[in-house]
Amino acid sequence: MNRIISSRASCNPISLFSFFTTQFRSFAANPHHRSTSFEKYVHQRCRSGNLEVDEALSHFHSMIRMHPLPSIWAFNHLLSTISKKNQFSTVLCLYREMRDYVLLEPDLCTFNIVMKCLCSLKKVDLGFPVLGVLLKHGLQPDYYTLSTLLHGLCTQGLMVSALELFRDIVDKAHPCNVVTYATIINGLCKDGQSLKALGLLRQMHENGRMKPDVECYNTIIDGLCKEQQLDEALSLFQDLIKKRVLPDVITFNSLIHGLIKFDRWEEAARLLSDMHDRGVSPDATTYNALIDLLCKQGKIDKAISLFELMSRKGIKPDVFTFNSLIDCFCKLVKLTEASQYLQKMIDCGVSPNVVTYNTLLDALCKKGRTLEALNLVQAMIDHGVKPDIVTYNSLMHGLCCSGEWKEAIKLLNMMKSRAVSPNVFTFNILVDALCKERRTKEALTILGLMTRRGLHPDLVTYSSLLNGFCHLGQMEKAMRLFNGMVSRDIFPNTWTLNILLNGFCEQGVMDKAEKLVEAMIQRGIKTDTFSYSILIKGYCLRGDMDTAQQVFDQMAVEGILHNTVSYNTLVNGYIKGKRIDIALKLLKDMIMKGLLPNQVTRHILKSIHSKRLVGSV
Repeated sequence: MNRIISSRASCNPISLFSFFTTQFRSFAANPHHRSTSFEKYVHQRCRSGNLEVDEALSHFHSMIRMHPLPSIWAFNHLLSTISKKNQFSTVLCLYREMRDYVLLEPDLCTFNIVMKCLCSLKKVDLGFPVLGVLLKHGLQPDYYTLSTLLHGLCTQGLMVSALELFRDIVDKAHPCNVVTYATIINGLCKDGQSLKALGLLRQMHENGRMKPDVECYNTIIDGLCKEQQLDEALSLFQDLIKKRVLPDVITFNSLIHGLIKFDRWEEAARLLSDMHDRGVSPDATTYNALIDLLCKQGKIDKAISLFELMSRKGIKPDVFTFNSLIDCFCKLVKLTEASQYLQKMIDCGVSPNVVTYNTLLDALCKKGRTLEALNLVQAMIDHGVKPDIVTYNSLMHGLCCSGEWKEAIKLLNMMKSRAVSPNVFTFNILVDALCKERRTKEALTILGLMTRRGLHPDLVTYSSLLNGFCHLGQMEKAMRLFNGMVSRDIFPNTWTLNILLNGFCEQGVMDKAEKLVEAMIQRGIKTDTFSYSILIKGYCLRGDMDTAQQVFDQMAVEGILHNTVSYNTLVNGYIKGKRIDIALKLLKDMIMKGLLPNQVTRHILKSIHSKRLVGSV
């Protein structure tokens, strides 16, 4: 510890050392005067609020060397100040150092500080031995001592022990106040036991020892709302009113949020009106909760009305308010309005954050408006907001979807210069885009770059590459890649195997396709409707309609439902085999089962119609 102190002290400026030397020299003539005067000085420095840890440590070691020693009162001030700086371990080290001085007798305040530090370090188990030392010194714990230990147990999720301690406090009439009850109530609510907390609240009323305050009620009301016990929360609110406890904005915020979450808008509106009648002013949190939930439900007009009311009431919207509105506009594909509210946000003096820009950027990219998205990134940088990985991934995805994969690769290089590290998702976007462009060679180059940067390809990476090779008919390369994937303990799912299955069927290699399906079943990988539709397509391409029909019928035996795709595939095969009557029968069966025709079905019907016209001629 002395090494720590000396190293900290060595960092202090020489002028500070000179200042303390001057201060101490004036006290040298009278040790008792020196001690009491220094105590007063330390007390003043602690109360000033600007006493830093290094200076506090210097004072502590000056005091510990004084003869006579200053009172424990002065030491407690320093320990408390260091504790408030979250230097809990330092306080414990100083306490151990104090124990070496027989004449320095710790008091209740000292022990309370030490226990608070132990609990803050999540070492509540060490707090109880300190309580034992306190009792050996002939001291009695006060409500703060016991509430501190109770809070420590609750914070560490040790609710069984916390309840045992609480019952011991109540049953043996140990010091207890509203804070003690509030502590255990808060712990129970955070642990999802709000109904048990409600029981304790009622116990407070019944024993008459103390009156619960609004904070006790707020904690339970909020907990009940989060646990979907909304009616219990509303009942407790009525109880609060009857007991003449004044609800505050937190009370109303919890209830309003809960009501809106369960679509009980009329009750929420009445509660908002009640809030006004009781002289409780809604704050930004109240309006944000309402606006956010309206936005999540797509009720943008109601959200805007509330936003305007908020402004008329003189409550300034914050970044959360605007982000909710912009996100809703983007999801409703109202990008002009989203851009307008971004500008309104800036005009109101609210700084957009990275979430604001990313939301609008992603929406623009999904609509293929990549030029506007690039301009938005520049505006983002101009406003001092640094683009993050989400920004670049959205932009890269937008460029790739627009066929601008070369620009996307340039963006990857730009990320490095701007100190933004790409992740697996970044590389997957590029690999997938290149494979769709049939540029598997470039995709493999990106895969190499990915591994060199210490990133591990995942199932999505390999699936994109497999899809690329299969579309090119390069099944040998696809199988080598597949085997390499499995050797890296990346195991396929139904989607991945369907890609390979489609490749084999497209090439007409039905024996390998059948073996793949068998392997899927043996390894417990579920075949789905698309697996069977692919097999049906493969047999149809070979003109083997009998086997295609058998596969179609097998689906029902396996409990796999037919869909429009499986019907269309088989129908198309029968049409190519000039068996139109069977094709029509299948289409009628499909409609009877409630499956809706899609664009492919309509094309098939037109094909049947034209073939029949030709046949009649």
